[in-house]
Amino acid sequence: MNKKVLDIVEKIERGIIMILLFSLLLVVAYTTIVFLVMLFGGIFNGLEHSFTKGNNIMKHLHPVFGGFLSVLIGIELLHTIKMYLKEDVVHVEIVLLVALIGVSRHVIDLDITHLEPMTLFGISSLILVLSGGYYLIKMSSTVSVKKKIKI
Repeated sequence: MNKKVLDIVEKIERGIIMILLFSLLLVVAYTTIVFLVMLFGGIFNGLEHSFTKGNNIMKHLHPVFGGFLSVLIGIELLHTIKMYLKEDVVHVEIVLLVALIGVSRHVIDLDITHLEPMTLFGISSLILVLSGGYYLIKMSSTVSVKKKIKI
């Protein structure tokens, strides 16, 4: 009886994951279309106003980079769900990478002139910890692969 219940739960879990996967796929496709429209609309609009004296290119680049990183986060999340479906394991390195991209996207959108120093210190600490964790996980996987090859 327990095996039947576990099989039912596993099938429902797989169904939910598939629904999430296709929902996220639609969101990433929509975000990509919006990003491309914003990018090319901004390019054509920027060409008209690029030679004015008061033009600040950073004002135009922030939404472009933010949109690009949003699409990249969506793609990495899709990759995470695909890996989970294939191997039944959540890869921590991918989760850390998504978190690092998300924090980077947030940093691009920040107006650092109006932030308190402790907030900047916290954000920079978060980036360092995520980067260090990602590095350590990548190094440990590289070492384990080298050990498997020697044996």
